[in-house]
Amino acid sequence: MGDAGQQLNYPTAMPAIYYVPGRGGRLNVGLGQELSARGYDLIGREIAGPGPRDQSNPFASLSFQQQVEVIQHDLQSHFWTPGALVIGHSFGAYLIAHAILQLGNFPGKCLFLSPVLGAVKTTGMLFKPPKSGTLKDAIENRSFPSIILDILVGSKDEHFLPDVAEKLSQITKGKTIIIYNEGHRLNHETVKTTLNSWLPERRTDQSINQLKELTPDHYD
Repeated sequence: MGDAGQQLNYPTAMPAIYYVPGRGGRLNVGLGQELSARGYDLIGREIAGPGPRDQSNPFASLSFQQQVEVIQHDLQSHFWTPGALVIGHSFGAYLIAHAILQLGNFPGKCLFLSPVLGAVKTTGMLFKPPKSGTLKDAIENRSFPSIILDILVGSKDEHFLPDVAEKLSQITKGKTIIIYNEGHRLNHETVKTTLNSWLPERRTDQSINQLKELTPDHYD
């Protein structure tokens, strides 16, 4: 199993959310900051973005499979309950998907924001993440675990694979929400509105139809 090189500090206060942002994302800014402001203890891993590696974050230097194994360990050790909340953004969602695929199950519920779900051509170039064929095959042959999973994605997200997302929704318990005319960086208020209905103690009566009318402020 991959060694993250450091132990996570797990708070005793609940609730807690396990969050893996996209490449270069941080746990204490953007969505992470929003979740903390709502009173949640935030736990997770950060993936390196372009540029020099952060020597204070050994997880970022691990191989793809080692990162998957560390996330598996985190989930099994600290979030293996029906009430567990897991959020993945972009490539962070891709890592979580592989971790759950290899585990074969997950008892909590997940939210994927602008998820990477496989290989895709972007601006004339092929983006092919590690083991993309493995995830694609698992979704197509319906061997991906039937977990509770909601997906939020923009209709203009260049990483969005509609066919794959639709098949994944058919396997899992949850829904896929496609936000018209938004890209990979989702509108700040779009995400906040989704959190209002997804997080257990922050439920509101705001309709999902209001998402299309929100202002252009974005999370990275």
